[in-house]
Amino acid sequence: MTEPGNQSTQVGRDGFRAIGYGIADSVSLPRYGRQDLGYSPGGAMDCFSLQRGNLMLGNPVAAPALEMIAPPKIEIIKSGCFVLTGASCQARLHSKNTEQDVEHSRVYLVQPGDRIVFGDKQYGMRTYFCYRACRKKEALLKAGTVLPFASMADWVDPQGRIRVLPGPEYGCLKNAQFFFDGLWRTTAHMDKMGIRLSGGPRLICSLDNMVSAAVADGTVQWTPDGPIILLRHRQTTGGYPRIFNVISADIDLLGQYGPNERIRFLEVSREEACEIARRIETVWERLRLQANPPTHFQTIVR
Repeated sequence: MTEPGNQSTQVGRDGFRAIGYGIADSVSLPRYGRQDLGYSPGGAMDCFSLQRGNLMLGNPVAAPALEMIAPPKIEIIKSGCFVLTGASCQARLHSKNTEQDVEHSRVYLVQPGDRIVFGDKQYGMRTYFCYRACRKKEALLKAGTVLPFASMADWVDPQGRIRVLPGPEYGCLKNAQFFFDGLWRTTAHMDKMGIRLSGGPRLICSLDNMVSAAVADGTVQWTPDGPIILLRHRQTTGGYPRIFNVISADIDLLGQYGPNERIRFLEVSREEACEIARRIETVWERLRLQANPPTHFQTIVR
């Protein structure tokens, strides 16, 4: 991780290094199956973007990438290629004899000594720097590949709402519909563990105390100070009523919310949630074909 006071952190199996100030960390996919031992899944906050970037480079989908909130400068140590996914921010690639703007969701060929310098964030919270060290001939087969998120986002709610299912303690809510009628905001009380919401109507819950029970990614807990949405670095149990749960398809979208952003919710059925999950699987199949076409590779000239 690189942050104030840490001038240079080498990651990516020595293929590149982060230089200077920034907020970034090397992440991979969450690890499930150990919650009974008290271990949260952890991993990337936006797994869709992580896997999309790796797939575009020909990496294993679980290959580590740099998750950046405030991107540092990046210096390339070994020849290879990279792509930026997730939150869009301005970036410029400085090579030995040339400079060029870096487009989001486009693969670029890089050589030792090249540097990527980042500018203002355009939207979203977390940008992913996915990288693959490889020979120039191999990298040229990937360079120039473009897979914008908009071309594969037909599974996202058209109105941008986060979709939820009723939770185990849903029946304890006296005014559950208020949760969907109100306009909520994320607060500064947010991290990889969860997001506290504010600004919506006061929810009334008849259950004041309960025995701690298991929670999951996207569990929405009712608390006297407002709802909390748990994320992938959450605790494994909780003692607040679990009134809703965000569907698995929308967990990654939560990873791109910053403080003081508007957020609305939509209740769906289990059947609808399963249908959305199937649509994502269709998207992945299409993405694999686009990223690895059988006969044609698009290239760029540097």
